[in-house]
Amino acid sequence: MIFWRILDNKIYEVDTVDQLGFEQSDAFVIPNEYLEKQEFTIMRTCHGIGDWGILSAMPRLLKQKYPNCKVYLPSAKLLQELFIKIQPNWNPWNNIFKNVEVIFNNNPYVDSYIESLSGEIFHDHYRIYDDNNPNIPLVEQILKFWQFDITEYEDSQPELYFTKEEQKLGNQIIKEFVKNKKEFGCLLISNRFGTQYGKYDEKTYQNDHEKITKLLNDNVLPYFCWTYKPLKEIGFDFIDNMLDMRNIDLRIQLYIKSKAKINIGNQCGTNHCVVRYSDVYEVQRQSVLGHNFVKGETYV
Repeated sequence: MIFWRILDNKIYEVDTVDQLGFEQSDAFVIPNEYLEKQEFTIMRTCHGIGDWGILSAMPRLLKQKYPNCKVYLPSAKLLQELFIKIQPNWNPWNNIFKNVEVIFNNNPYVDSYIESLSGEIFHDHYRIYDDNNPNIPLVEQILKFWQFDITEYEDSQPELYFTKEEQKLGNQIIKEFVKNKKEFGCLLISNRFGTQYGKYDEKTYQNDHEKITKLLNDNVLPYFCWTYKPLKEIGFDFIDNMLDMRNIDLRIQLYIKSKAKINIGNQCGTNHCVVRYSDVYEVQRQSVLGHNFVKGETYV
């Protein structure tokens, strides 16, 4: 992995490392001089929905610790200028750089999106990890670097803020589909279902399928579904009451998922975003979750 430095609108490759960040015994933290300025930019070097989603509590936590600070996020335009060379790494998305807006739009703790950077930016490579505990949420590793203690970051689950119009539309869709039933679920099957290192793996496919099938049979509900292939092709067409969400705006999808009794699927960032609001069950893709671990999820 390459450790990057971002300085004055440019990215510099600093070193090749086995693990990003600093082991907690090294005691590296963000400079006091930076904190004293109270002008903070949250920056990610990965750009999926889940990549940004798992940091979504950070603006609120920064404002709680530093009530007079300003919290900024990079605009989609700035992210494209900085990271255009690595855009092909996220082929499934049409414009990965807009994902920051999907996650943070309407967030009352964000002061603005910015289109240029001045000085040093302490991005997600600047984190403090514990060799003895790999499953610490990334946002908490980053906030440790920002000189937070455990009492200041313990409420770090992802969070989303929807406009009244988004809530109205989402509630209307839910009501029309669920009708007189009070509860519903969401099923998400991404293109990583049944794969190892990006390739189909029979053993993984059987494991994923069996576990998700059991969860669905144990939770018989109407389901909003997003699947990378038709349900019949991946063996989940036994769901009696289903609505395909693929053509619904992504923020409305997230609102609907946040209102579900249960979210079921293979490991995917979109599910991470709603763990604060819904019971989330995911088939674990990797044996050690590392910074992809999200508090409150049930991994099966």
